[in-house]
Amino acid sequence: MTPDGPAHAGDEGFDPAPHRPTPRALAATALAAALAVGVATALGAFPRLRARVTTRDDHARLAAIEARVVVARPVRAPAGSGGVTLPGSVLAVQEAQIYPRTSGYLRSLAVDLGDAVTAGQALAVIDNPEVDQELRQVQAAVGQARAALQQARTQLTLARAEATRYGALVTRGYASEQETTGRRAQAEVAEANVAAAQAALASNEANARRLQELKGYATLRAPFDGVITARSVEVGQLVTAGSAAGQALLRVSKTDVVRVMVNVPQMYAPGVRAGASATVRLREYPGRSFAGTVTRTAGALDAATRTLLTEVRVPNADRALLAGMYAQLTLALAPTAPLYVPATALVAGAEGTRVAVVEGGVIRWRVVQIDGDLGDRVAVATGLGEGDRVVVTPSDRLVEGMRVRAEMAAPAPARR
Repeated sequence: MTPDGPAHAGDEGFDPAPHRPTPRALAATALAAALAVGVATALGAFPRLRARVTTRDDHARLAAIEARVVVARPVRAPAGSGGVTLPGSVLAVQEAQIYPRTSGYLRSLAVDLGDAVTAGQALAVIDNPEVDQELRQVQAAVGQARAALQQARTQLTLARAEATRYGALVTRGYASEQETTGRRAQAEVAEANVAAAQAALASNEANARRLQELKGYATLRAPFDGVITARSVEVGQLVTAGSAAGQALLRVSKTDVVRVMVNVPQMYAPGVRAGASATVRLREYPGRSFAGTVTRTAGALDAATRTLLTEVRVPNADRALLAGMYAQLTLALAPTAPLYVPATALVAGAEGTRVAVVEGGVIRWRVVQIDGDLGDRVAVATGLGEGDRVVVTPSDRLVEGMRVRAEMAAPAPARR
């Protein structure tokens, strides 16, 4: 507007002033922008805050609830067995393969498979006429040697008499010194002939004894009381002397006491002692056990199998245990035997092999060293004691220091 009246757009010289926002408008705009940014930030962080709070609440709720775990105590041997049970083989306490000592045809066979025999009993007779002929020839040579010895002794007596007589004649001057010396030399030769004849006789007599013993070997005899457990010969069959020629003619086994041979793994070897009791069970005799005693051990581990060969002797008066049977042998171990825990109690990880133990109502993880594996149970060398309570099946939820409620596992059934 001008002093003369209202201004018009068509008026010359009209210059309108530019529009500027007021301070109040600027403040309102800044506040609106800040509110928009805050709302956007809050909307983005809310899910993360909510997840963090939820996780913290879950941990607190889990910590407040005591988990239930099943525990078991380590034992020195499989439950109910009283020791360690291992497979073994039943062997005769004494066994001999009967080989011929002389060659020939089998003339007769006095025993058969399964027959009981006594020591010295004749089992078979071998016909060997060549040995008989050779023996008669040597016996004749013995007679010749004896006659030669008698002749040499007679000649020695005569030579000594001649030497004595010439010694007396030379002192009287009826014989020369040279003749006397010759008679003495003849006497010495006669002595040597006697010694040679004695040696020849001894040689022939020794040869005769050898053939006589060889003839005695034509009759095969039982070396001890036992049972014929194998026979591989027939009457009329040609047999050859020596064990390298073929298989044995007969086998005699003594089974009134049997040996049960077992290979004891290294983890049990320190607990095996001579004189310790043992129990033998066989599938063929359910409900029956045979008591035995550890007789001896090899005293060293087999480098290939890391086992200790152990012999257990078991009385077998009724012959119920047969040589060659497969048996289950339970050994009573010394207190040095390792501790056993269920195989499910082990947890393998970066920290090593561990087990969870309940102490004072809380979980404690322990690193253990495994000494052997029996399938459902493992032997633990270090890290546990007999009084510890081991969690049978630990889960990933069990953490160090977590409070739990422990319940003892039901005892395992006795092994047979």
